[in-house]
Amino acid sequence: MTNIVERRKRARVALKGTAILLAGEHAVRARLVNISEGGFFASTLVTPPRRILGRSVDIELRLDDRRSQWIRLEGKIVRIGNESVAVSLNATAALVRLVDGMTAASRARERVISVILIDEDAERRKLLAEAFQLVGCSLIEAATPLEAIVRLGESTFEPDVIAVADSIPAATANEMREFVARNHPHVKLVSITDVLDGRVNIFQLTPEDLRGNLADAIRRLLGRPRSPSSSY
Repeated sequence: MTNIVERRKRARVALKGTAILLAGEHAVRARLVNISEGGFFASTLVTPPRRILGRSVDIELRLDDRRSQWIRLEGKIVRIGNESVAVSLNATAALVRLVDGMTAASRARERVISVILIDEDAERRKLLAEAFQLVGCSLIEAATPLEAIVRLGESTFEPDVIAVADSIPAATANEMREFVARNHPHVKLVSITDVLDGRVNIFQLTPEDLRGNLADAIRRLLGRPRSPSSSY
């Protein structure tokens, strides 16, 4: 039984969220990479000062979810890396509830591919949405990149796929691709267009796909791995 409990405490969940670490006169703002009941690993914009290694810290933590609230924790900085930090945590009831709830949500999510679909063409967006849902995907629809970015910020987990249609002006679509590459590098980016730019993305749904069996085309696309040579 002890081993089962310890494994549960060590189980890490990949979450999106912000942590503020307060160590004396130092305040470090970090982005969560993963968390467990025993601690978390986070990325920072700059490498934290080495002198706070091993120090106790007060922590304010909030998940990227519009329903989430800041929770206060205590812990110790156990490792400092290049623009990263690892923190051990003093377990509290709030932390246990948070990790247990997010672990259950993460396990449920792992069985479903999540997609953000961006298309200003409402009729085509409906067609694509129905096809993605037909193959078992969970879906967030957005008419504009700005709306998609807002919805991304509200979600606790990273999406698996972001699909961008050519109804969006080319310059705006390129900015969206750059935003995804910079902030969501592990997401599969899909272009819905009749012009394939090999420099940008190997994943594409064409007008021919839309006229044919769209669900089968999406199944093939979702099963295709990312190319190591792809820029995104």
